[in-house]
Formats: sequence, structure tokens, C-alpha cells
Amino acid sequence: MLKRLGLVATAGVLAALAIVAAAVARPTSSAAAQISCSSGVTIGVMAPITGAAASIGADQLHWAQYMAAQWNKTNSPKIHIFQGDTQLDPSKASTVGQQIASNANIAAVVGPAGSQEVLAVTPIFKKAGLGFISGSATLVSLTNGSAKGFFYRVVPSDALQGNGDAEFMTTKLGVKKGDSVMIIDDQEAYSTGLAGIVQSKLAKAGVKVDRESVSQTATDFSSLVAKVTSATKIVFLPFQLASQAQLIAQQLKAQGKSTPIRH
Repeated sequence: MLKRLGLVATAGVLAALAIVAAAVARPTSSAAAQISCSSGVTIGVMAPITGAAASIGADQLHWAQYMAAQWNKTNSPKIHIFQGDTQLDPSKASTVGQQIASNANIAAVVGPAGSQEVLAVTPIFKKAGLGFISGSATLVSLTNGSAKGFFYRVVPSDALQGNGDAEFMTTKLGVKKGDSVMIIDDQEAYSTGLAGIVQSKLAKAGVKVDRESVSQTATDFSSLVAKVTSATKIVFLPFQLASQAQLIAQQLKAQGKSTPIRH
């Protein structure tokens, strides 16, 4: 229930802030024409609507659609949703971003979902004077000021999440000085950024960290499983795709290894 309420609230905030961003960002670009609200306002929604992360993208799209439908019942201007399927792929996000930037009817954007996608579309939207806001991109450097006035987010950065993950391991899971923790990133911006913060925090606490890396498209983790020993206290997977974390858990179990996994 709390998750659902959070999603409803987030969708509302995203849509509202996207309209505000449109008012202050889009018209300032010399290449962008003033958008008329007489026929409503179109907001782009960039999300992994299909592909391995479709369960995430479908929720993001549907809550945005729900918010628009509720708003449109009694308010003006009317909100229209433009769907942009990125599949959590920065190259696809760039393509969708170009389509949105060249569409003068789109006032602002909700998304993209992944930090690597935000990095890909930032120069495109900044050049177009187009405001965009993400509800899930957490890489610390996304708000370093380079996209100030164009990019916004409504979630904490990895600085908070990473410190919280490390603290949870040391205070709740019994990880202490001298213990070994394996951290495996999936080579994407979100994962590597979060993994780095957790690694640094644990290292300062005297924990031995085995940092590993694997492609987000990998399915065979036998080489990583072989590195998990009886001394490995925790395997930490800051992955974007839960299905990939599940595969590692299954392969660890198949090898008779019972090391706890945190995803």
C-alpha cells in the first residue's frame, strides 16, 4: 500500500513539475517556439516500456497516464502523454530524446528512468531548452550543476542510498572489520556509482571488498560464483534488473553456496 501511495504521489509531482519546467525552460531556447496551451499540454514520458525492465517502465507510464486522467477530469490545460520507449538503453534513449526535442508540441519530459539514459539525453534536451525530470535516476553527478535549470529529480542520490546500504550491512547484517563482502556492478552508470560509494564506506570500516563487474546482458555467472567462498559474508548486487540478480542467486544455490545476497 505504501508503495502504491508513493507511486501515485510521485506521478503527481512529476507531472506538475514537468509543466513548471516547461514554462521556464522550453520557451527560453531560441530554437523553440512558444507552446500554446489552448489545445492542452503534451508531456513526454520516457521509460523502459518494453524489454527486460518493462515491469518498471510499465508502472512509470501507467501512473503518469493515471495522473493525467485525474487532472483532466476537472482541470485545465488538459495533459496529453507522449510515450517514449527506451528499454533502459542509452542509445535508444538518445533516439527517443531526439524525437521529443524535435517535436514542438512536447512541453517537457518525465524521465528517463536510468542514470545512464539521463547522461545520454542531457545534451539533447539542454540544447533544445527542454525541461525534464526523473523519478528514479540517482547517480550523484547528474545534479552537479551542468544541467541546472533543465534536469530535475524527485529521489535522493546514491550518496544517501550507498551510505544507507553500507550502514545496513554493518549494523543489521553483522558485517564487521576484517569480513569480506563481494560487490558486483552491472557496468551501467547507476550500478557503478552506487557500488563505488558502498565500497568506499565499507573499506573505511575495515571491511575487505572484492569488487567485480559484469555486463548487464550476462546470464552465465559461473566465474563470479566460483569466487564466492565461505569467507564471503555478503554478495551485494546494485543491479537495475532484478531478473539478473535472481539468476546469480539461482546459480549460487545450484553450487551449494549459501552466502546472503543483497539486491
